Amino acid sequence: MKIAIIGAGMAGLACARALEGNGHEIRVFDKGRGPGGRMSTRRMQTPVGEARWDHGAQFFTARDAGFASAVQDWVHAGAVKVWDGKFLELGAPARGDQQASDVRYVGAPGMNGVIRHLTDGLQIDWARRTEAISGTPGAWTLQFEDESTEGPFEIVVVAVPAEQAAPLLKPPAPLLSQMAELVVSAPCWAVLLAYREPLDAGFDAARIANAPLSWIARNTSKPGRGTEEAWVLHASPDWSRENVDEQAEEVAARLIRNFRAMSGAPDPVFSAAHRWLYAMVEEGAGAPYGWNAQQGIGSCGDWHIAPRVEAAWVSGTSLATEILETT
Repeated sequence: MKIAIIGAGMAGLACARALEGNGHEIRVFDKGRGPGGRMSTRRMQTPVGEARWDHGAQFFTARDAGFASAVQDWVHAGAVKVWDGKFLELGAPARGDQQASDVRYVGAPGMNGVIRHLTDGLQIDWARRTEAISGTPGAWTLQFEDESTEGPFEIVVVAVPAEQAAPLLKPPAPLLSQMAELVVSAPCWAVLLAYREPLDAGFDAARIANAPLSWIARNTSKPGRGTEEAWVLHASPDWSRENVDEQAEEVAARLIRNFRAMSGAPDPVFSAAHRWLYAMVEEGAGAPYGWNAQQGIGSCGDWHIAPRVEAAWVSGTSLATEILETT
């Protein structure tokens, strides 16, 4: 059976991995130039050398038994390591979906290390943005931004953020599209900073409540990130939403001022800002995945469950199990 998976993030790759080895021909398509998505690691030249930042997902935890087992496999493969940093909660107790006892994992040598590991051996077409799904059940065709097409596929899995999934799903699977349309995701402005000398902030990462900044992290404190003093700032969902269309330079300047006021940090020698338009699911779909067996169309992603890396893996793996049981 020929299966197309749109999206090479954690959910799409988890689905692909769970489907492979069962006699299916799997092909993954992603709009990005390489592995990462919201688990990206960015590298840029700065006055202190090439620095790197995990500017999307910062870490992940493992509570689901299946995911915990997969994480240990990734640890043994060297794609994941434990982040033993000093964490603070400023202004509010820990979020309900996290506990102080949780082990925090990160990809190695960057957050996208685990994504790169999952792509090994899969047939992935990078830099191909899917614009539409056309055809009939059992003979679906993907249409791309450059007007090229691929197909036919007997099954199509849509593993992209809900806001991008909804228009793709509408023609072939309107009920799945409606599910995606109900999901609400918050944007996030991320600011990447480099310093000439290490900062003595008293912590490696801090979650902040009721402030323009919601997260601060010393990326250099993560294993394998090099010696350049690199920090990541994440604006809060409310602040990001209010300033979603602001210029990147202005966003960086305002959030740097906020960081300086909180930490006493000097001006950085390098800064850049990145806008994640669909960063965090605020209201999920309430179902671990979507599946229309008659159409051969499915959807998966953290937006089905909660804004966690673990949720994306569970969603993709659960959909693969459903496909194997019903086809």
